[in-house]
Amino acid sequence: MSIRRNQLWACLLIFASASFGVAGRGQLDLPPPLDVDHLVSAQELLEDARQLLPSGGFVGPLLDEQYAVIDHGWLKNTFLPFYREEAAKLRAVASREGEASDCDNYGMFLRQMVGLAGIMGRTEEPAVAQVVVVQNRPFSGVRRTRENHSVGLFLTDRGWYVIEPQNGDKLIPFRRYANRKTVRYMSFH
Repeated sequence: MSIRRNQLWACLLIFASASFGVAGRGQLDLPPPLDVDHLVSAQELLEDARQLLPSGGFVGPLLDEQYAVIDHGWLKNTFLPFYREEAAKLRAVASREGEASDCDNYGMFLRQMVGLAGIMGRTEEPAVAQVVVVQNRPFSGVRRTRENHSVGLFLTDRGWYVIEPQNGDKLIPFRRYANRKTVRYMSFH
């Protein structure tokens, strides 16, 4: 939808024209252009995503007609190394007080960086969601909390993959994700 693209363009302008500094400790870089394997319709994406949900979980509305299925090689070999560096820049200056820089903030950062990669690659909206789970089991350096937790979910040419947004450390198939049975909500926008 054009509103979402306008928000991403605004973010892109902040990065590009304002030399988006991170409290004097460098600057955040623009992500590499997205490599798309193929496109899926919103209906196909919705049906596929719903199959991942346990009873009681739901998917937020999809706003675009088509979505870009992400090339797994690009995600693993190009985007994730880039994302880890940018997330580290943020962690170096992020507030440690309260919930000022926790999983949902990094989840949004991950989602926005992939959205910017789509803009840079002039592609359709990337098939990536911010997912809320109950963290009943540890994953990628985040301990068991039994509380709501946010992770990134990517549809690639090799299937669905999960990433911990606070560190971008592990990329694992959704079917092997420790907290897959506690998904509460998926938001692609």
